[in-house]
Amino acid sequence: MLSALTPQNLTTTVVSNIDLDQIQGDVLIGLQKFAQRFLFFQIQDVAGFKTLLRRKIAQRITTTRTVQEREFHLRDHKDSGNATRLPNIGVNLSFTASGIGKLILATNNGQTLGDASFAAGPKKQAKSLGDPVDAAGNPTTWLPQFLNATIDGVFLITGGTDADVNSEANNLLAILGATIAASFQENGDVRPGLEKGHEHFGWLDGVSQPGIRGLSTPFPGQRLLDPGVFAFGYGPTLNPPLPWMKNGSFMVFRRLKQLVPEFDQLQFTQAQTLGMDPVLLGARLVGRWKSGAPLALTPSQDDSTMGADAQRNNNFDFSDDQGERRCPFGAHIRKTNPRADFGLPNAAGVDPQTADVDPRRIMRAGIPFGPEVSVTEAANGKTATDRGLMFVCYQTSIQNQFEFLQISWANNPGFIFGRHHPDGTPVTVGFDPIIGQNGAPSRARTTDEPVPNYPTGNVRGTLNEPADFIVPTAAAYFFVPSMEALTNELSA
Repeated sequence: MLSALTPQNLTTTVVSNIDLDQIQGDVLIGLQKFAQRFLFFQIQDVAGFKTLLRRKIAQRITTTRTVQEREFHLRDHKDSGNATRLPNIGVNLSFTASGIGKLILATNNGQTLGDASFAAGPKKQAKSLGDPVDAAGNPTTWLPQFLNATIDGVFLITGGTDADVNSEANNLLAILGATIAASFQENGDVRPGLEKGHEHFGWLDGVSQPGIRGLSTPFPGQRLLDPGVFAFGYGPTLNPPLPWMKNGSFMVFRRLKQLVPEFDQLQFTQAQTLGMDPVLLGARLVGRWKSGAPLALTPSQDDSTMGADAQRNNNFDFSDDQGERRCPFGAHIRKTNPRADFGLPNAAGVDPQTADVDPRRIMRAGIPFGPEVSVTEAANGKTATDRGLMFVCYQTSIQNQFEFLQISWANNPGFIFGRHHPDGTPVTVGFDPIIGQNGAPSRARTTDEPVPNYPTGNVRGTLNEPADFIVPTAAAYFFVPSMEALTNELSA
């Protein structure tokens, strides 16, 4: 989600029990950004780091309250006709299990924080996530810094320009001095011109973010979720595993390399094989046109005015498309958010969405990295320079939210279960064609129903993907502490 660009419909009043001064920015409301620096580090001097964290670093961390105030300021700035970028430096700080273990040595093995996946770390989870691994289960496509080096924490630094965020990163490094060693650093940037707000494959990003009950005024079609789905201490997570985890959140980081020329070529060749338009094929793989307009509302052609309109681009569910004529069951947005595919509320008012889908949602806050595709790359259909998405998401259970979405839905050829085509034949859904990963050595996968059948067609088709077009190159799991935990529990 590109929070400086994607509308966030925030209320001017907030339910009193959401402690916006304690929850770090980016967890419930994305830090405003056109540029972002990721500064991963190892703690070298624990005592010295704790002292500096308490005395100098904590005061530089951006709270959700500040992010909300900036959001209102940005709207006023834009409404006044100003097009200049505001610096709006934001800083978020989180720690891995090893970092928590260094800062809190006597917590009864508390660095697990009640989440087995956080404790294990993504390197050990790579095989189950479908990442390419060797015979020993070690990721084969990751950068060495995430395979061999110890990463204890990360600063997410956001702002208006690369110069802004690099300057703040240097300030943090200067303050912390020899207490830390940088493990890996990289910048992400909003794409230029008309591609602003779009990821490198070309689709508008961050359209279907959940809203927060008590914090958001929902756009049409946007569901309001309890803040406890994303931050501890509310609703379903009222009593966190450890008291000091209140107002904290788990953060998943994934550096996803996107093979853009190869993916473009796949759409062209597969469209020829299937006898259809490659632009329409791409839309059916994602479930939206590149503009953001959903197939559920405009299945036959793009409507760019709808795609850019937050009042219209998310106002749909799939309850009236159980024959997948508008949007395939395997489309990315349907695999990861099967809205109303589990049924509508029954006579007693019980909503399957509340029980089966909402608890799986994540709050996304990623940003693209790398240059635009060159003329040579496009002509050759071959990636020559790394580009992709610095994927970031927040939740209160890595296992039941991010990992569940990836493993049980995106990577599961059988999900969505028990469906039939309008002609009565069973649906073989296949993998999510965008983020799905086949853990088999071949990596090849299929997705059902790429050929349009709207409104009354009955043509069966299968998309064949011979290789990965998104390659995971780094990953880490973090805990994002509250402001109080930063200045007390973790720096005591």
